[in-house]
Amino acid sequence: MSRLLYITTNLNSSGGVAKVLSVKLNHLVKEYFYDIHIINTHGDTNNLFYVFDDKISIHSITKNYSKISRWVYYSKILDNKIKEINPDIIINCDNGLKGALFPFLYTGKVPLIFENHGSKNVKEDTITGNLKLQLKDFLFSRSVNKYYKIVVFQHLENAWQTDNIKVIHNPIGFEIPAKSASLTKKVAIAVGRISYEKGYDMLIEIWNLVIKKHPEWQLHVYGEGNSKHLQKQIKKLAISDSILFFKPTLNIKEVYLNASMLLNTSRYESFGLALIEAMACGLPVLAFKNTAGPKIYIKDRNNGFLIEKINLIEYANMVVSLIEDRSEMKRVGETAKESVKIYRTENIIRQWHELFQSV
Repeated sequence: MSRLLYITTNLNSSGGVAKVLSVKLNHLVKEYFYDIHIINTHGDTNNLFYVFDDKISIHSITKNYSKISRWVYYSKILDNKIKEINPDIIINCDNGLKGALFPFLYTGKVPLIFENHGSKNVKEDTITGNLKLQLKDFLFSRSVNKYYKIVVFQHLENAWQTDNIKVIHNPIGFEIPAKSASLTKKVAIAVGRISYEKGYDMLIEIWNLVIKKHPEWQLHVYGEGNSKHLQKQIKKLAISDSILFFKPTLNIKEVYLNASMLLNTSRYESFGLALIEAMACGLPVLAFKNTAGPKIYIKDRNNGFLIEKINLIEYANMVVSLIEDRSEMKRVGETAKESVKIYRTENIIRQWHELFQSV
């Protein structure tokens, strides 16, 4: 039985990486009987949002290592943890600065796999944030040959100057329901953390245009984070009654099944787990063309809609068009559901098992 060690961060969040790991690792333990350990390099793991199988061992390194003097200390703690666990394979899922530094800090001989959940065209809304991104990307680009495989989404297959690339996508986070959403509810949803990257400021502007024609509709936003700046924007537009914010929920499938479309306005989206989950429930989804992830699985006006970059008027017009044409909404939703069956958990986990067996 192979022992796998996953190194990640913010395992306690409701974000997509934590969810994907819970789905994947639970399946690997139950179906392929791997001995799995996780080192979480940031955040408390006493109250995790997602459920991990009891057979999975979770370790934490929670100290803040922002000062340079602490990086040596962090490296020693990490090295000691790895020696204690004694894994056969290490999978680095930390797409941040610590993750970029890991292959330089690690001096052991265990084969390394990098599980890339990021996007190479991400931008932050601060100068400091963008400088950190540039440093991280530089470090990752210099470490590619230290990995046995770099696992990426399809749009990044040719983005790395290396031949040790493997394409594996994310799995749908639940079993595809037999019954699709009825598409009769006057509710559109958005799912994802509240951050600059997700573009909720643009979504609010879009929704303001939509409800001028269809004031009976509501937008429900599910995500963690501080929404005060968005609430100010909503109040200024006087549309508070039509946009509601909800905390993340484990029962997200029911949210999809009780909505009529999913709206994604991400500035950058490496994959977009919420989109394929919504499609699996028969929802039509909309996203911007410039976000690389959705282009993997959305064929415009076939199983979803891709809107020109930051064209808020075109986006709003497409939402209105769908609201006024339920037969089109249903057609796209049915096509969407069929098209994402390739992302069923068993299909994706089989690819990971085959990769581990090849090491």
